[in-house]
Amino acid sequence: MEVLVRNAEGNLSPKDREYASKKLGKLDRYFHTATKVEIVHREEKDQHRAAHRIEVTVHADGLFLRGEEHDVSLNAAIDKVADKMENRLRRLKSKIVRSHRHKGRSAPAIYDEIPDHEEEPHSNGLVEHKRFVMKPMGLEEALLQLELSGHTFFLFQNENGRTELLYKKGGGGYGLLSPEM
Repeated sequence: MEVLVRNAEGNLSPKDREYASKKLGKLDRYFHTATKVEIVHREEKDQHRAAHRIEVTVHADGLFLRGEEHDVSLNAAIDKVADKMENRLRRLKSKIVRSHRHKGRSAPAIYDEIPDHEEEPHSNGLVEHKRFVMKPMGLEEALLQLELSGHTFFLFQNENGRTELLYKKGGGGYGLLSPEM
């Protein structure tokens, strides 16, 4: 699995890259093909001390899984994000298995293409611009993608070709926005 460090403000040493690769390489067992891991490392300084912020995106089986953590120690931040992502994958796997056994169906199809990520500063305060491929999918697959992304919302195209927004509600559960045109 390829480990890429992008937009790193506090460049990772080869030793730190190797440690991150070893820890995040364990996620490979949850996928058929894990192609790459992107790591963004930032040193954030508050009033009293510096902290390491690690953002990780795993590209595997046409899905992308994202997580982030921070800690005073770089290795601790890497450990935290690796554990967080592994726990998320375990929960998701058992949820999918239970759901599909209950319904007597096979698992939903996943993305055919990996989304592109671009970061570019803009004068209006926009600091990130992401582009992604939208393919038609059912609500169940959109829920899976929302859980894997680690975000609070997911924009997708339903099976009828209409754009919908799935989001996590504050008190638990999910909401779905379907625009009328």
